[in-house]
Amino acid sequence: MSPHKSSNVIKYCIVTSTTTIVFIFISLIPVTKKAFYWNQCFKKTYQWIDKNEMELKNWDKESKQSIAVAVCNGAVYEPKLKKSNLID
Repeated sequence: MSPHKSSNVIKYCIVTSTTTIVFIFISLIPVTKKAFYWNQCFKKTYQWIDKNEMELKNWDKESKQSIAVAVCNGAVYEPKLKKSNLID
């Protein structure tokens, strides 16, 4: 193989690799935006629950977070909460 052909192969590989990386980054933009907005929803919802909901003041952090996740995922119904009879 002549030196001229090998430099062309390297050039094509670099162009193809660069193009592929650019397309991957472009395809990640919508996912990144959606994740950013979901994280903002989660933070604001959790802070609102922690600050304003007096009925949930005694709940642990994980329970409040699970409610925030449900709200941000679109579960905007009014659940009927039942108290557990478990003894700690």
